[in-house]
Amino acid sequence: MNQLREVCRKAVKHAPNGLSATAVAEKLDIRYSTLMSQLSGHDAHKLGADMLVPIMLATGSRAPIRLMAKALGGVFVELPPAVALEDAVTQSLVASVREFGEFAAGVAQALDDGSLSREEVDRIDADGLDAVAAILQVIRRAERFGARNTKEDA
Repeated sequence: MNQLREVCRKAVKHAPNGLSATAVAEKLDIRYSTLMSQLSGHDAHKLGADMLVPIMLATGSRAPIRLMAKALGGVFVELPPAVALEDAVTQSLVASVREFGEFAAGVAQALDDGSLSREEVDRIDADGLDAVAAILQVIRRAERFGARNTKEDA
């Protein structure tokens, strides 16, 4: 899957977390030239599947896993860490309703003119995943809140 290799190359060369490609190679404990050879697709050096997670962790990019999920007909949604606030569940619920409202408004606005550009489709996709993530965060916080209360009751 050349597309996956290319997405990984872009993640290393333009890491979302701001690391240089050289710094990413150091973090992966691999020579820069070897990493670049693997990402270029040369026959002598192929990118191994065991490098995917370390590349995503080192660069902060989730593009490779999003590409794989999409190829399999799914989506990847990264769950944000839950915070330990007393009213965290309520705050998450409000945030998820807001995220969904923004998503619905964006879809309605994009559909208003009767056609969607590639950028609009990409924005709807990203906003939809943000809304799902916000909803999943409410679920995660509610589960933690429930587990905490269960321990207190015991």
